Amino acid sequence: MTHVRPAHHVLPRAIAGALAALALLAALPAPAQQAATRIAAVVNDDIVTEHDIAARLRLTVIAAGLDPASEAAQRLRPQVIRSLIDERLQIQEANRATIKATDQEIAENVRRLERQNNMQPGGFYAWLDENRIERSTAVEQIRASAAWAKLIRRRYGRTISVSEEEIDEAVAQRLASANAVERHVAEIFLPFDRAGDEDEVRRLAERLIEQMRAGVRFTQIARQFSQSASASAGGDLGWVQPGQLDPALESAIEGLGPGQLSPPLKLPSGYYILLLVERRNPAGDAEGAGDQTVGLRQIVVPLRPGAPADEQAERRKMAEELSRTVKDCGDMLATREGSGSLSGDLGKVRLGDLPPRLRQLVATQPIGKATAPLTTEAGFVVLMVCEREAPQKAAQKVNRDEIAEAITTQRLDNVARRVIRDLRRSAFIEVRG
Repeated sequence: MTHVRPAHHVLPRAIAGALAALALLAALPAPAQQAATRIAAVVNDDIVTEHDIAARLRLTVIAAGLDPASEAAQRLRPQVIRSLIDERLQIQEANRATIKATDQEIAENVRRLERQNNMQPGGFYAWLDENRIERSTAVEQIRASAAWAKLIRRRYGRTISVSEEEIDEAVAQRLASANAVERHVAEIFLPFDRAGDEDEVRRLAERLIEQMRAGVRFTQIARQFSQSASASAGGDLGWVQPGQLDPALESAIEGLGPGQLSPPLKLPSGYYILLLVERRNPAGDAEGAGDQTVGLRQIVVPLRPGAPADEQAERRKMAEELSRTVKDCGDMLATREGSGSLSGDLGKVRLGDLPPRLRQLVATQPIGKATAPLTTEAGFVVLMVCEREAPQKAAQKVNRDEIAEAITTQRLDNVARRVIRDLRRSAFIEVRG
Protein backbone atom coordinates (compact mmCIF):
# COMPACT_ATOMS: atom_id res chain seq x y z
CA MET A 1 0.00 0.00 0.00
CA THR A 2 1.31 3.48 -0.84
CA HIS A 3 0.99 5.93 2.03
CA VAL A 4 1.03 9.71 1.69
CA ARG A 5 2.76 11.82 4.31
CA PRO A 6 2.99 15.65 4.43
CA ALA A 7 5.94 16.87 2.40
CA HIS A 8 7.65 18.55 5.34
CA HIS A 9 7.90 15.30 7.31
CA VAL A 10 11.01 13.30 6.29
CA LEU A 11 12.44 10.43 8.29
CA PRO A 12 15.84 10.94 9.99
CA ARG A 13 17.79 8.58 7.74
CA ALA A 14 16.34 10.31 4.70
CA ILE A 15 17.64 13.64 6.05
CA ALA A 16 21.07 12.08 6.43
CA GLY A 17 20.90 10.85 2.87
CA ALA A 18 19.96 14.30 1.64
CA LEU A 19 22.90 15.86 3.46
CA ALA A 20 25.25 13.31 1.91
CA ALA A 21 23.91 14.15 -1.53
CA LEU A 22 24.44 17.85 -0.84
CA ALA A 23 28.07 17.20 0.04
CA LEU A 24 28.65 15.31 -3.19
CA LEU A 25 27.12 18.10 -5.27
CA ALA A 26 28.65 21.06 -3.43
CA ALA A 27 30.55 22.14 -6.53
CA LEU A 28 27.32 22.95 -8.40
CA PRO A 29 25.83 26.45 -8.47
CA ALA A 30 23.25 26.98 -5.73
CA PRO A 31 20.11 26.70 -7.96
CA ALA A 32 21.47 23.52 -9.56
CA GLN A 33 22.27 22.07 -6.12
CA GLN A 34 18.71 22.67 -4.97
CA ALA A 35 17.21 21.08 -8.06
CA ALA A 36 19.56 18.09 -8.04
CA THR A 37 19.13 17.28 -4.35
CA ARG A 38 15.39 17.86 -4.22
CA ILE A 39 13.73 14.77 -2.80
CA ALA A 40 11.67 13.06 -5.50
CA ALA A 41 10.59 10.00 -3.49
CA VAL A 42 10.78 8.64 0.05
CA VAL A 43 11.10 4.87 0.44
CA ASN A 44 10.80 3.91 4.10
CA ASP A 45 13.92 5.53 5.63
CA ASP A 46 15.66 6.21 2.30
CA ILE A 47 15.24 8.86 -0.37
CA VAL A 48 15.46 9.15 -4.12
CA THR A 49 16.67 12.56 -5.30
CA GLU A 50 16.11 14.33 -8.58
CA HIS A 51 19.82 13.80 -9.20
CA ASP A 52 19.37 10.04 -8.78
CA ILE A 53 16.54 10.06 -11.31
CA ALA A 54 18.37 12.21 -13.85
CA ALA A 55 21.51 10.05 -13.64
CA ARG A 56 19.60 6.78 -13.98
CA LEU A 57 17.42 8.15 -16.77
CA ARG A 58 20.54 9.12 -18.70
CA LEU A 59 22.02 5.64 -18.21
CA THR A 60 18.76 3.99 -19.24
CA VAL A 61 18.08 5.96 -22.39
CA ILE A 62 21.67 5.94 -23.69
CA ALA A 63 21.98 2.20 -23.04
CA ALA A 64 18.69 1.76 -24.91
CA GLY A 65 20.00 3.79 -27.84
CA LEU A 66 17.73 6.82 -27.32
CA ASP A 67 18.45 10.54 -27.44
CA PRO A 68 18.40 11.76 -23.79
CA ALA A 69 16.78 15.03 -24.92
CA SER A 70 13.96 13.35 -26.83
CA GLU A 71 10.35 13.27 -25.72
CA ALA A 72 10.40 9.46 -25.90
CA ALA A 73 13.25 9.39 -23.37
CA GLN A 74 11.41 11.66 -20.95
CA ARG A 75 8.33 9.44 -21.09
CA LEU A 76 10.45 6.73 -19.46
CA ARG A 77 10.84 8.78 -16.26
CA PRO A 78 7.96 7.01 -14.37
CA GLN A 79 9.51 3.59 -15.05
CA VAL A 80 12.93 4.85 -13.91
CA ILE A 81 11.42 6.13 -10.65
CA ARG A 82 9.72 2.78 -10.08
CA SER A 83 12.99 0.94 -10.73
CA LEU A 84 14.86 3.14 -8.23
CA ILE A 85 12.15 2.60 -5.62
CA ASP A 86 12.34 -1.16 -6.12
CA GLU A 87 16.13 -1.05 -5.77
CA ARG A 88 15.83 0.86 -2.50
CA LEU A 89 13.44 -1.81 -1.22
CA GLN A 90 15.74 -4.61 -2.39
CA ILE A 91 18.81 -3.08 -0.74
CA GLN A 92 16.88 -2.44 2.48
CA GLU A 93 15.74 -6.05 2.62
CA ALA A 94 19.24 -7.33 1.84
CA ASN A 95 20.72 -5.07 4.55
CA ARG A 96 18.26 -6.46 7.10
CA ALA A 97 19.59 -9.91 6.24
CA THR A 98 23.20 -8.58 6.36
CA ILE A 99 23.68 -9.56 2.72
CA LYS A 100 25.82 -7.41 0.44
CA ALA A 101 27.25 -7.76 -3.03
CA THR A 102 31.03 -7.97 -2.81
CA ASP A 103 33.38 -5.97 -5.01
CA GLN A 104 34.41 -9.24 -6.64
CA GLU A 105 30.78 -10.05 -7.52
CA ILE A 106 30.27 -6.59 -8.97
CA ALA A 107 33.46 -6.96 -11.02
CA GLU A 108 32.25 -10.30 -12.36
CA ASN A 109 28.92 -8.74 -13.35
CA VAL A 110 30.78 -5.99 -15.17
CA ARG A 111 32.94 -8.56 -16.98
CA ARG A 112 29.80 -10.44 -18.04
CA LEU A 113 28.32 -7.22 -19.44
CA GLU A 114 31.52 -6.62 -21.37
CA ARG A 115 31.48 -10.15 -22.82
CA GLN A 116 27.83 -9.84 -23.83
CA ASN A 117 28.55 -6.55 -25.60
CA ASN A 118 31.84 -7.67 -27.21
CA MET A 119 33.81 -5.14 -25.15
CA GLN A 120 37.43 -5.42 -24.15
CA PRO A 121 38.22 -5.55 -20.39
CA GLY A 122 37.58 -2.08 -19.02
CA GLY A 123 35.29 -1.27 -21.93
CA PHE A 124 32.18 -0.86 -19.78
CA TYR A 125 33.65 1.92 -17.66
CA ALA A 126 35.14 3.52 -20.77
CA TRP A 127 31.66 3.52 -22.33
CA LEU A 128 30.22 5.18 -19.20
CA ASP A 129 32.90 7.88 -19.29
CA GLU A 130 32.45 8.46 -23.01
CA ASN A 131 28.71 9.04 -22.53
CA ARG A 132 29.16 11.18 -19.39
CA ILE A 133 27.33 8.66 -17.20
CA GLU A 134 28.37 8.57 -13.55
CA ARG A 135 30.07 5.28 -12.78
CA SER A 136 28.37 5.15 -9.39
CA THR A 137 24.94 5.13 -11.07
CA ALA A 138 25.73 1.94 -13.01
CA VAL A 139 27.56 0.30 -10.11
CA GLU A 140 24.68 0.87 -7.70
CA GLN A 141 22.27 -0.71 -10.16
CA ILE A 142 24.55 -3.75 -10.47
CA ARG A 143 25.07 -3.85 -6.68
CA ALA A 144 21.32 -3.88 -5.97
CA SER A 145 20.67 -6.62 -8.53
CA ALA A 146 23.48 -8.83 -7.22
CA ALA A 147 22.51 -8.39 -3.55
CA TRP A 148 18.86 -9.13 -4.33
CA ALA A 149 19.74 -12.32 -6.22
CA LYS A 150 21.89 -13.48 -3.29
CA LEU A 151 19.12 -12.72 -0.80
CA ILE A 152 16.44 -14.62 -2.74
CA ARG A 153 18.63 -17.67 -3.28
CA ARG A 154 19.93 -17.74 0.29
CA ARG A 155 16.55 -17.17 1.93
CA TYR A 156 14.34 -19.27 -0.32
CA GLY A 157 16.68 -21.64 -2.16
CA ARG A 158 16.46 -24.28 0.54
CA THR A 159 12.66 -24.15 0.48
CA ILE A 160 12.56 -25.16 -3.18
CA SER A 161 12.96 -28.83 -3.86
CA VAL A 162 12.94 -30.44 -7.27
CA SER A 163 11.89 -34.07 -7.10
CA GLU A 164 13.36 -36.87 -9.16
CA GLU A 165 9.89 -37.34 -10.63
CA GLU A 166 9.87 -33.74 -11.86
CA ILE A 167 13.29 -34.19 -13.42
CA ASP A 168 12.15 -37.46 -15.01
CA GLU A 169 9.13 -35.68 -16.48
CA ALA A 170 11.30 -32.86 -17.86
CA VAL A 171 13.76 -35.38 -19.31
CA ALA A 172 10.95 -37.31 -20.96
CA GLN A 173 9.50 -34.10 -22.38
CA ARG A 174 12.85 -33.09 -23.84
CA LEU A 175 13.46 -36.49 -25.37
CA ALA A 176 9.95 -36.60 -26.79
CA SER A 177 10.47 -33.23 -28.46
CA ALA A 178 14.09 -33.91 -29.41
CA ASN A 179 13.17 -33.77 -33.08
CA ALA A 180 10.80 -30.81 -32.81
CA VAL A 181 11.69 -27.40 -34.13
CA GLU A 182 13.46 -25.34 -31.46
CA ARG A 183 13.04 -21.59 -31.15
CA HIS A 184 15.72 -19.16 -30.01
CA VAL A 185 13.67 -16.71 -27.96
CA ALA A 186 14.33 -13.53 -25.97
CA GLU A 187 11.90 -11.90 -23.53
CA ILE A 188 11.11 -8.64 -21.79
CA PHE A 189 8.86 -8.92 -18.74
CA LEU A 190 7.10 -5.87 -17.30
CA PRO A 191 5.12 -6.70 -14.14
CA PHE A 192 2.09 -4.94 -12.72
CA ASP A 193 0.86 -5.43 -9.16
CA ARG A 194 -2.57 -3.87 -9.40
CA ALA A 195 -5.21 -3.46 -12.09
CA GLY A 196 -4.61 0.29 -11.91
CA ASP A 197 -1.01 -0.22 -13.07
CA GLU A 198 -1.95 -2.32 -16.05
CA ASP A 199 -2.60 0.50 -18.55
CA GLU A 200 0.64 2.27 -17.65
CA VAL A 201 2.67 -0.92 -18.07
CA ARG A 202 0.98 -1.71 -21.39
CA ARG A 203 1.77 1.80 -22.68
CA LEU A 204 5.39 1.32 -21.60
CA ALA A 205 5.51 -2.00 -23.50
CA GLU A 206 4.12 -0.30 -26.61
CA ARG A 207 6.70 2.50 -26.38
CA LEU A 208 9.53 0.00 -26.02
CA ILE A 209 8.30 -1.92 -29.07
CA GLU A 210 8.24 1.33 -31.06
CA GLN A 211 11.84 2.02 -30.08
CA MET A 212 12.99 -1.49 -31.04
CA ARG A 213 11.22 -1.29 -34.39
CA ALA A 214 13.07 2.00 -34.92
CA GLY A 215 16.37 0.17 -34.49
CA VAL A 216 17.15 0.05 -30.76
CA ARG A 217 18.60 -3.35 -29.84
CA PHE A 218 16.36 -5.74 -27.93
CA THR A 219 19.18 -6.67 -25.54
CA GLN A 220 19.65 -3.04 -24.51
CA ILE A 221 15.96 -2.57 -23.74
CA ALA A 222 15.78 -5.89 -21.87
CA ARG A 223 18.72 -5.08 -19.59
CA GLN A 224 17.24 -1.74 -18.58
CA PHE A 225 13.54 -2.55 -18.30
CA SER A 226 12.87 -6.28 -18.02
CA GLN A 227 12.05 -7.62 -14.55
CA SER A 228 12.79 -11.28 -15.28
CA ALA A 229 15.82 -13.35 -14.36
CA SER A 230 16.92 -13.23 -18.00
CA ALA A 231 17.36 -9.43 -17.93
CA SER A 232 21.07 -9.63 -17.10
CA ALA A 233 21.54 -11.70 -20.28
CA GLY A 234 19.68 -9.18 -22.42
CA GLY A 235 16.47 -11.20 -22.13
CA ASP A 236 17.98 -14.22 -23.90
CA LEU A 237 16.17 -17.48 -23.05
CA GLY A 238 18.29 -19.56 -25.39
CA TRP A 239 16.82 -22.42 -27.40
CA VAL A 240 13.28 -23.23 -26.28
CA GLN A 241 11.39 -26.39 -27.13
CA PRO A 242 7.62 -26.61 -27.58
CA GLY A 243 5.82 -26.83 -24.24
CA GLN A 244 8.50 -25.09 -22.16
CA LEU A 245 6.69 -21.74 -22.00
CA ASP A 246 3.22 -20.61 -20.99
CA PRO A 247 0.66 -21.64 -23.66
CA ALA A 248 -0.16 -17.98 -24.42
CA LEU A 249 3.52 -17.29 -25.11
CA GLU A 250 3.86 -20.48 -27.15
CA SER A 251 0.96 -19.41 -29.32
CA ALA A 252 2.50 -15.99 -29.90
CA ILE A 253 5.87 -17.48 -30.87
CA GLU A 254 4.25 -19.72 -33.49
CA GLY A 255 2.96 -16.64 -35.28
CA LEU A 256 6.36 -14.94 -35.44
CA GLY A 257 9.03 -15.11 -38.11
CA PRO A 258 12.75 -14.87 -37.32
CA GLY A 259 13.63 -11.36 -36.15
CA GLN A 260 10.01 -10.43 -35.40
CA LEU A 261 8.65 -8.94 -32.16
CA SER A 262 5.40 -9.93 -30.52
CA PRO A 263 2.85 -7.32 -29.45
CA PRO A 264 2.50 -6.83 -25.68
CA LEU A 265 1.28 -10.18 -24.29
CA LYS A 266 -0.78 -9.93 -21.11
CA LEU A 267 -0.45 -12.63 -18.47
CA PRO A 268 -1.80 -12.42 -14.91
CA SER A 269 1.51 -11.12 -13.54
CA GLY A 270 2.42 -8.61 -16.25
CA TYR A 271 3.16 -8.01 -19.92
CA TYR A 272 5.69 -9.91 -22.03
CA ILE A 273 7.40 -8.83 -25.23
CA LEU A 274 8.96 -11.72 -27.14
CA LEU A 275 11.57 -11.75 -29.89
CA LEU A 276 11.96 -14.82 -32.10
CA VAL A 277 15.66 -14.80 -33.00
CA GLU A 278 15.56 -17.92 -35.18
CA ARG A 279 14.22 -21.43 -35.54
CA ARG A 280 16.17 -24.62 -36.03
CA ASN A 281 15.59 -28.32 -36.27
CA PRO A 282 18.03 -30.16 -33.96
CA ALA A 283 18.12 -33.15 -36.25
CA GLY A 284 18.43 -30.90 -39.27
CA ASP A 285 21.53 -29.32 -37.76
CA ALA A 286 23.12 -32.65 -36.88
CA GLU A 287 25.54 -34.68 -38.89
CA GLY A 288 23.64 -36.85 -41.35
CA ALA A 289 20.64 -34.48 -41.34
CA GLY A 290 19.81 -35.50 -44.90
CA ASP A 291 18.68 -38.87 -43.54
CA GLN A 292 15.84 -37.24 -41.62
CA THR A 293 12.42 -38.08 -43.05
CA VAL A 294 9.23 -36.07 -42.98
CA GLY A 295 5.66 -36.96 -43.79
CA LEU A 296 4.43 -34.36 -46.31
CA ARG A 297 1.06 -33.44 -47.72
CA GLN A 298 0.39 -30.80 -50.34
CA ILE A 299 -2.35 -28.83 -52.03
CA VAL A 300 -1.58 -27.70 -55.57
CA VAL A 301 -3.56 -24.86 -57.14
CA PRO A 302 -2.73 -25.44 -60.81
CA LEU A 303 -1.80 -22.60 -63.15
CA ARG A 304 -1.69 -23.10 -66.92
CA PRO A 305 1.48 -22.00 -68.73
CA GLY A 306 1.33 -18.44 -70.04
CA ALA A 307 -1.73 -17.54 -67.94
CA PRO A 308 -2.49 -13.79 -67.93
CA ALA A 309 -1.66 -11.69 -64.86
CA ASP A 310 -5.26 -11.50 -63.62
CA GLU A 311 -5.58 -15.28 -63.70
CA GLN A 312 -2.26 -15.68 -61.88
CA ALA A 313 -3.42 -13.24 -59.20
CA GLU A 314 -6.72 -15.09 -58.80
CA ARG A 315 -5.00 -18.49 -58.43
CA ARG A 316 -2.44 -17.09 -55.95
CA LYS A 317 -5.27 -15.58 -53.90
CA MET A 318 -6.98 -18.98 -53.84
CA ALA A 319 -3.76 -20.65 -52.64
CA GLU A 320 -3.28 -18.02 -49.93
CA GLU A 321 -6.83 -18.58 -48.70
CA LEU A 322 -6.22 -22.34 -48.54
CA SER A 323 -2.99 -21.74 -46.60
CA ARG A 324 -4.92 -19.70 -44.02
CA THR A 325 -7.90 -22.02 -43.66
CA VAL A 326 -6.48 -25.55 -43.54
CA LYS A 327 -6.11 -26.47 -39.87
CA ASP A 328 -4.40 -29.85 -39.87
CA CYS A 329 -3.19 -32.73 -41.98
CA GLY A 330 -6.74 -34.08 -42.32
CA ASP A 331 -7.81 -30.81 -43.91
CA MET A 332 -4.98 -31.16 -46.40
CA LEU A 333 -6.52 -34.38 -47.70
CA ALA A 334 -10.13 -33.21 -47.45
CA THR A 335 -9.58 -29.98 -49.38
CA ARG A 336 -10.20 -30.56 -53.05
CA GLU A 337 -11.96 -27.42 -54.26
CA GLY A 338 -9.69 -25.58 -56.69
CA SER A 339 -6.83 -28.00 -56.22
CA GLY A 340 -5.19 -30.10 -58.88
CA SER A 341 -4.57 -33.79 -59.30
CA LEU A 342 -1.11 -33.43 -57.74
CA SER A 343 -2.66 -32.59 -54.36
CA GLY A 344 -2.54 -35.23 -51.64
CA ASP A 345 -0.22 -37.27 -49.45
CA LEU A 346 3.41 -37.34 -50.59
CA GLY A 347 4.30 -40.01 -48.02
CA LYS A 348 7.63 -39.98 -46.19
CA VAL A 349 10.29 -37.91 -47.89
CA ARG A 350 14.00 -37.86 -47.10
CA LEU A 351 15.28 -34.31 -46.51
CA GLY A 352 18.42 -35.01 -48.48
CA ASP A 353 16.31 -35.72 -51.57
CA LEU A 354 14.68 -32.27 -51.56
CA PRO A 355 16.05 -29.20 -53.38
CA PRO A 356 18.12 -26.99 -51.00
CA ARG A 357 15.55 -24.17 -50.78
CA LEU A 358 12.69 -26.56 -50.07
CA ARG A 359 14.86 -28.63 -47.69
CA GLN A 360 15.48 -25.59 -45.46
CA LEU A 361 11.79 -24.70 -45.40
CA VAL A 362 10.63 -28.22 -44.55
CA ALA A 363 13.36 -28.73 -41.92
CA THR A 364 12.14 -25.76 -39.87
CA GLN A 365 8.40 -25.89 -40.58
CA PRO A 366 6.27 -26.68 -37.48
CA ILE A 367 4.28 -29.89 -37.70
CA GLY A 368 0.65 -29.32 -38.68
CA LYS A 369 1.13 -25.73 -39.89
CA ALA A 370 0.61 -24.90 -43.58
CA THR A 371 3.32 -23.06 -45.47
CA ALA A 372 2.70 -19.92 -47.47
CA PRO A 373 2.08 -20.72 -51.16
CA LEU A 374 5.21 -21.69 -53.12
CA THR A 375 5.43 -20.82 -56.80
CA THR A 376 6.30 -23.80 -59.03
CA GLU A 377 5.97 -24.74 -62.69
CA ALA A 378 2.76 -26.61 -61.84
CA GLY A 379 1.17 -23.68 -60.00
CA PHE A 380 0.99 -22.63 -56.38
CA VAL A 381 1.81 -25.27 -53.76
CA VAL A 382 0.87 -25.30 -50.06
CA LEU A 383 2.82 -27.85 -47.98
CA MET A 384 2.29 -29.27 -44.51
CA VAL A 385 4.68 -31.43 -42.45
CA CYS A 386 2.57 -34.11 -40.77
CA GLU A 387 5.35 -36.05 -39.01
CA ARG A 388 9.07 -35.87 -38.58
CA GLU A 389 11.50 -38.71 -37.90
CA ALA A 390 15.14 -37.93 -37.11
CA PRO A 391 18.18 -40.18 -37.35
CA GLN A 392 18.88 -41.94 -34.07
CA LYS A 393 22.18 -40.12 -33.56
CA ALA A 394 20.35 -36.81 -33.39
CA ALA A 395 18.77 -37.70 -30.03
CA GLN A 396 19.54 -35.15 -27.33
CA LYS A 397 21.80 -35.74 -24.38
CA VAL A 398 20.07 -34.55 -21.23
CA ASN A 399 21.90 -33.27 -18.14
CA ARG A 400 19.74 -33.85 -15.07
CA ASP A 401 21.63 -31.33 -12.95
CA GLU A 402 21.08 -28.61 -15.54
CA ILE A 403 17.37 -29.42 -15.65
CA ALA A 404 17.09 -29.26 -11.85
CA GLU A 405 18.90 -25.90 -11.79
CA ALA A 406 16.67 -24.50 -14.54
CA ILE A 407 13.52 -25.48 -12.60
CA THR A 408 14.97 -24.00 -9.39
CA THR A 409 15.90 -20.72 -11.10
CA GLN A 410 12.44 -20.37 -12.60
CA ARG A 411 10.80 -20.90 -9.21
CA LEU A 412 13.15 -18.47 -7.48
CA ASP A 413 12.30 -15.89 -10.12
CA ASN A 414 8.60 -16.32 -9.30
CA VAL A 415 9.37 -16.01 -5.59
CA ALA A 416 11.38 -12.82 -6.16
CA ARG A 417 8.43 -11.22 -7.96
CA ARG A 418 6.09 -12.02 -5.06
CA VAL A 419 8.56 -10.73 -2.48
CA ILE A 420 9.12 -7.37 -4.17
CA ARG A 421 5.36 -7.02 -4.66
CA ASP A 422 4.79 -7.59 -0.93
CA LEU A 423 7.58 -5.16 -0.03
CA ARG A 424 5.95 -2.46 -2.15
CA ARG A 425 2.59 -3.02 -0.50
CA SER A 426 3.94 -2.82 3.05
CA ALA A 427 6.42 0.02 2.49
CA PHE A 428 6.07 3.72 3.12
CA ILE A 429 6.45 5.15 -0.37
CA GLU A 430 5.86 8.80 -1.20
CA VAL A 431 6.50 10.06 -4.72
CA ARG A 432 6.67 13.85 -4.92
CA GLY A 433 5.91 16.06 -7.86
